[in-house]
Formats: sequence, structure tokens, C-alpha cells
Amino acid sequence: MKKIIVIVTLALFSFTAMAQQCGAAAKAKCNADPKLEVKGAETVVIQTNAYSAKSNAIFEENLPHAKGVKAIKYDDKTSKIAVAYDPKKTTPDAIRAAIAKLGFNADQVKADEKARAKLPAECTTAPKGCNKPCGKH
Repeated sequence: MKKIIVIVTLALFSFTAMAQQCGAAAKAKCNADPKLEVKGAETVVIQTNAYSAKSNAIFEENLPHAKGVKAIKYDDKTSKIAVAYDPKKTTPDAIRAAIAKLGFNADQVKADEKARAKLPAECTTAPKGCNKPCGKH
């Protein structure tokens, strides 16, 4: 009986240790910034509170028209958006303001409430089963 208790205890301990290692690896991958390189442009990575591919469509439809923006890349797993921009024409703060006008938080810049109210529900609510693995939503 004692052997069984010791074996079960050791098994639980090893599973817990493996889960922590896997969790740390997943978190590191989850927090990775989207990569975007455009020749002659600088890149800023901005944390948003967007949730879905529909949010990506909104970004792709609107942000390229912002002055100085060259390209964007949104990662729906981390809710981060990388924006390549011409530093002679715009600044990271202006890009954050443009994202906020779309209805999304952009780092510390809060979303425009009226714009957020007009967004589809899939852009503003966590998907079912989302346990917020990154803790960033």
C-alpha cells in the first residue's frame, strides 16, 4: 500500500512539473511579437484587445490608409499588431491613435467607445473556450 502511495505521489509530481514546463514554453511562444520587416520602414508592435480574424480584416481595411503606414501584420493568438511605417510621415503614437479610433485599445491608449460599440461581437468578446492563455486580452 505504501508503494502505491509513493508511486502515485511521484507520478503527480512529475506531471505537475511537465505541465509547468509546457506552460512556460507555450506562454513564451504566445507572447512572441509578430514579425514584420519592410525595407526603409520602422516597425512598432502594439498590444490590442482584438479577438478574431474579423478584427484582422478591420485592421487590414483601415490601417493601410493611415498616413505613413506601409504594412501591417496582426496575430490573433497574442492580439498584437505589427505596423511598418515611414518615420518621416507618422509616429507610433499616431498609429496607436488610429487603432483606438477603430474601437480597439492600443497599448495604453483606450479605444473610442462609440467605435467599439459599432464593432461586431466577435471582435469585442473572447471566443468560447478562450482561457486567455496570454493574459493580454
